[in-house]
Amino acid sequence: MRLLAPLAVLLLLALAAPPAAHAAQVTSFTPQGTVKGVRQVTARFSEPMVPLGDPRAADPFEVTCLEPGAGRWADSRDWVYEFPRELPAGVRCTFRLRAGLTTLRGAALTGRGEFAFSTGGPAVLSSTPREGDRGIDEEQAFLLVLDAAPTPDSLLAHVAFAVEGLPEPVGVRLLTGAARDAVLRTRYRGTAPPSVVVLQARQRFPNGARVSLVWGKGVATTTGIATEQDQVLPFQVRAPLRKTLPRHLLEVTLQRVAPWHLKPREGMRHFL
Repeated sequence: MRLLAPLAVLLLLALAAPPAAHAAQVTSFTPQGTVKGVRQVTARFSEPMVPLGDPRAADPFEVTCLEPGAGRWADSRDWVYEFPRELPAGVRCTFRLRAGLTTLRGAALTGRGEFAFSTGGPAVLSSTPREGDRGIDEEQAFLLVLDAAPTPDSLLAHVAFAVEGLPEPVGVRLLTGAARDAVLRTRYRGTAPPSVVVLQARQRFPNGARVSLVWGKGVATTTGIATEQDQVLPFQVRAPLRKTLPRHLLEVTLQRVAPWHLKPREGMRHFL
């Protein structure tokens, strides 16, 4: 019984003590990792950081990014950083909490202090011929619109065609100069988009074969940011062209062009 009395006193003191304040920190930050189409960054803090509606409140982060942007407080806890345009591929941005940053009540921030995202390597936005086309030429040139320009070396190293019936991928070559311009004129009357490549397989495709353009992992922008996974565009080569007319069309034609002394079916034997 004598031992229970001190324990009861300690329990009462613990219950009577005020709860410890939660550590101030960043509770959410978006985007993070590899993300396409970024236009805005948002951060939320666990408690008020600035007086509500104060337009002079300083940004809580030091921003390192190739693309310019501007920050503002949406309210006392939520901070927003906006870019004037949707970010292209090849951009990496880092946000670091400013040294000595405190909450509105003067508490220092704890926990994670740095956040980052990347818009990844160059991706194919559209193609000519369109993805899924079932009648491409045996020597088809492919016009690809990208979200950022790739380095030629990384493209040649990581882009290829998977061709039905062939055990190994078929490499690509980039069309340049007059050959490239000729392909662009078939698609655009004016100026082409800024990030366009025209490529072709290094060998002819077999007739009727299924073909996949594999925009592979490792294609990089000039900033050094590379794709992290393959992008596959399926196609199919056209069937072999018929060298002769169907029999019923040939008979009608021969009625007009066969020698006058031959009957139509005799004329067919004469021409076949």
